[in-house]
Amino acid sequence: MAAGAAKIRRAVASPKNMNPYAAGPSIAFRNEPEGACVESAHSTSRGKKTMSRLKPFHFLLAFLIAGLLLGQGCSEDTSTTTSAKEVAPDFTLELFDGGSFRLSDQKGKKAVVINFFASWCVSCGKETPIIEKIFKEYSQQVAFVGIAVDDTEKKAKAFMKKIGLNIPAGLDRTGEIKEAFGLYGMPTTFFIDKAGMVSYFHPGVVTEQLLKHEIDKIL
Repeated sequence: MAAGAAKIRRAVASPKNMNPYAAGPSIAFRNEPEGACVESAHSTSRGKKTMSRLKPFHFLLAFLIAGLLLGQGCSEDTSTTTSAKEVAPDFTLELFDGGSFRLSDQKGKKAVVINFFASWCVSCGKETPIIEKIFKEYSQQVAFVGIAVDDTEKKAKAFMKKIGLNIPAGLDRTGEIKEAFGLYGMPTTFFIDKAGMVSYFHPGVVTEQLLKHEIDKIL
């Protein structure tokens, strides 16, 4: 899994993979104060401390994203949606409302949109109306699933209720899903085609145009 995640992360380095519809607030890191995004000049020293705690194979991604964020602070445009085309790591997620979601069960049937979020991520709530709208529009063709990361079930469920997020969701209890996908900040959205390949992933808040554009590509 680590090798696949590393390949997906390395795709960030390619300018040709930038998505024209990418726009959204900066990413929240769990190492930062609750709900914080990586700010510009005011957080340079904190950024160094955060990176020093990352695993070696995360460094390239952290460096690239830090460069983008330091250049814009907490602006409204990250433009970092990335093409990956790697096999998506399989996982089974226990859903909050009962039952479970297994990624490989969707292979050959439906495309999948995975939204990673957390109760401590302020920006995650900003994209909820958009995700809910697209979920209702594409639910017959696309399997949507939310995955709470670095969180507790109680806090994640309360957060979903507060922001009105109603897609099927569960908690990454062991952190294995987060590790497999090479996750580094919230929110992050992955687009998986029917063949089980990661078509695109977007770190940061999604826009309606971006969601429709990427979903149409994997149908």
